[in-house]
Amino acid sequence: MSDFLNSLDPRINRLNIPAEFGTSFPSKESKDQFVTFEVFVQPKENKPYQHEGIVHAPTIDMAFLFAKEQFSRRGMSCAGVWVVNTKNIQVSPITENSEDIYDFIHEEIMEGAVKGDAEEYEIFHLKKRGKQHIHLGKLEATCVEDALFKAKGEFQEENPVLNIWVAKSEHFLKIEGADFADIWETLPEKKYRDAMDYKATEKIKRFKAEQNT
Repeated sequence: MSDFLNSLDPRINRLNIPAEFGTSFPSKESKDQFVTFEVFVQPKENKPYQHEGIVHAPTIDMAFLFAKEQFSRRGMSCAGVWVVNTKNIQVSPITENSEDIYDFIHEEIMEGAVKGDAEEYEIFHLKKRGKQHIHLGKLEATCVEDALFKAKGEFQEENPVLNIWVAKSEHFLKIEGADFADIWETLPEKKYRDAMDYKATEKIKRFKAEQNT
């Protein structure tokens, strides 16, 4: 894989530990910790998916359940949720605000790339530091480097893109569309957020009256 891309999972990109520290760090079994999944939410139909955060779960199906409760209920509507294992997302370097990462992507990125059959890849852009990655679309490519190079021709914009995420479409669990519309029907039911819906005044009066008798 090209040095231009790295995994989003920090556990795959550990800092080199100097030899003088020895090897006293105990190894961890794979079952010692849950898998990290990235969550993308579509707030409304025809709106792009946006990265909302991460969840830790034993499986991708459980990751969706956690993501639904943690992220889809933030707004009054939701049209879909995607989850993907963090290690399956490849990340470009990040540039300064005035530099477009696409300007650093050239055909040379394909040197040494291992090509396979054409597959679909999802492309995400970070347009401003402190914001979230936005889904731009998908394209067919023979490897992640090929996807990145083709994204330059298809998704480069006038405004600079600071960072790009690339992942195979097949790695995503996508809960969206008419078949899952009923999942989001209860989102507007959030009366617990309104102070006027807490009927505590009468209870307080009764409590005080009981204390005075």
